[in-house]
Amino acid sequence: MTTIFANTNVSNVDRLGEIKAQIADLQAIEKQLVEAIKEQGVGSHQGEWFAASVIQIDERFSLDAKAAEAKLRELGVDGRWFAKNQKRTSGYVTVRVNARKTSK
Repeated sequence: MTTIFANTNVSNVDRLGEIKAQIADLQAIEKQLVEAIKEQGVGSHQGEWFAASVIQIDERFSLDAKAAEAKLRELGVDGRWFAKNQKRTSGYVTVRVNARKTSK
């Protein structure tokens, strides 16, 4: 990740373009590091300056509110209808990184 425009006489458009390119590079690196940390499994993982927590979020179901509103207007709703109109939210794994209070 090299700075193309070290000169301060560069337009704001070019500077913004350079920053966006650097952000894209950093996001690609972040994605790789997050995947490597996830592969270590659920739990807390310690670095020298930061700690990362890998958290497993299970899938969940919720009621589709728009479908429920439309159906409830008709009255006469039974329990089977609600079971058929649940939205499924897939589970996922997330990583949270926090600065350590003290380094090792």
